[in-house]
Amino acid sequence: MGEILANLGLGFLNAFQPLNFAMIVLGLVIGIVAGALPGITMLNSIVLVLPFTYLMGIVPALLLMIGVYCGGVFGGSITGILFNIPGDPMNVPTTWEGYRLSRKGQTQYALGLAIMSSAFGGLVSALFLAFLAPPFARFALTFSTVEFFSVVVFGLASVSVLGQSSMTAALISLFAGMFLGTIGTEAQYGVERFTFDVPFLKTGVDFVTVLIGLFAIGEVLEQIVAANPEPLPENPGARAIPRLPLLDLWPLRWPLARGTAVGIAVGGLAGAGATVSSFVSYGLEKQVSKQPELFGTGHPGGLVASESSVNGSTGGAMIHLLTLGIPGSAATAVMMGAFLLHGIQPGPLLFTKQPEEVYTIFAGMILANVLMIALGFLAAISFAMLMKVPAAILNTFIVVFCVLGAYALRNDMADVWLTMLFGFLGFFMRRYGLPIPPLVMGVILGPMAEQYFLTSMVSHANDPRVFVTRPVSAVVLLLSAAMVGVACVRALRARRRLGVAPLATGEGRSG
Repeated sequence: MGEILANLGLGFLNAFQPLNFAMIVLGLVIGIVAGALPGITMLNSIVLVLPFTYLMGIVPALLLMIGVYCGGVFGGSITGILFNIPGDPMNVPTTWEGYRLSRKGQTQYALGLAIMSSAFGGLVSALFLAFLAPPFARFALTFSTVEFFSVVVFGLASVSVLGQSSMTAALISLFAGMFLGTIGTEAQYGVERFTFDVPFLKTGVDFVTVLIGLFAIGEVLEQIVAANPEPLPENPGARAIPRLPLLDLWPLRWPLARGTAVGIAVGGLAGAGATVSSFVSYGLEKQVSKQPELFGTGHPGGLVASESSVNGSTGGAMIHLLTLGIPGSAATAVMMGAFLLHGIQPGPLLFTKQPEEVYTIFAGMILANVLMIALGFLAAISFAMLMKVPAAILNTFIVVFCVLGAYALRNDMADVWLTMLFGFLGFFMRRYGLPIPPLVMGVILGPMAEQYFLTSMVSHANDPRVFVTRPVSAVVLLLSAAMVGVACVRALRARRRLGVAPLATGEGRSG
């Protein structure tokens, strides 16, 4: 422990050097802005800064990318809370609660919770990385695609607690999303599915077009044609300035702790990433909540759990890269490229041959999450100023911005038309009470579950028993079944109390 503290102290001295500190701040700014802009995403921003690191030393180069990483996973929550436009799939559960809080006139509260919970999750995960990386990495290395499949199934099973009004409607929405996720060329065997000889469908439906259409365009259409649109809070521009609710975090300490723990645990599974941890944390929090019916209507616990898990996954993902030389996520795979460009092979020997650089990275992650409170606050103020714009002008701006973001994905107008199509779909789902969150979960997690399942079957001679004979996988699948079972029992009890089948209304509004 003494050696770790001494190395970490030396790392902080290096991190505070002018160039290194400037790279952290610059990375945070780039990451927050890029994460908040749909179509750019955190991963794309890391890729874009990689060429600029060629002439840097390895330490400032990695600190720049770490700043982009930490800032990017948070940035998408700002536009999600303010405009119902998640900047990245990992920010979708935050949007479900944060936007409803904003519509209730609690914009500053929602932004403050997002900033503080994201910084807390990232800080704890960075400390975890610094002190417990090697033993955790050895444990996570025992996981295979079998366990990854089980974790993703657990995330999909959380749809049972998202279908507040109708389990049937939630399942229809989920399976529709999973079907959309199958469109394109299947990665395992290279088979084209549901492409109908349309060239742009061969690469699949990009989930960003689904998010932009369902959330942003759908919400704009809803506000335009609604007979009784939801009233905005009085003088929203003045009340959108975020505040940092330090005292308000104490009643939410358990969702904050659970979200951070889920983020570190799931982020530590190579390949799982922030998106899976966000959905899993949100579903778990609703399952254990004493007021699950409030989720989707602006529940602070759901927002805190989701946002803390997103940034909590960053430290877990870095564990594999630094201790084993295996990227823990797509973002850390790009960072591994930076290591290799500078002639350094990440792995166990890195801690003995170049401990100063390693602990400077640890210190940089800790410092980045502390600085993110101030920079996230400033970014939220800047975006919140848009709320002073009249609704008609703001909606026009949002549509134009969404079109640009969709086109930027692949420089293809087909993505723009798909975005508009999903916008109309989101509008009608709101109108007819079909829940949107399960569809989004299906689009994002469905292909991941399929890929892990097929890879597991190929690796184990097509024996499906492997999913229940491996202990961790069996336990996670059992928890998934228990979650669905409890939700079904609750639905049956509610139906008996009412004497009629619950209508599938209301949940779609939470999208």
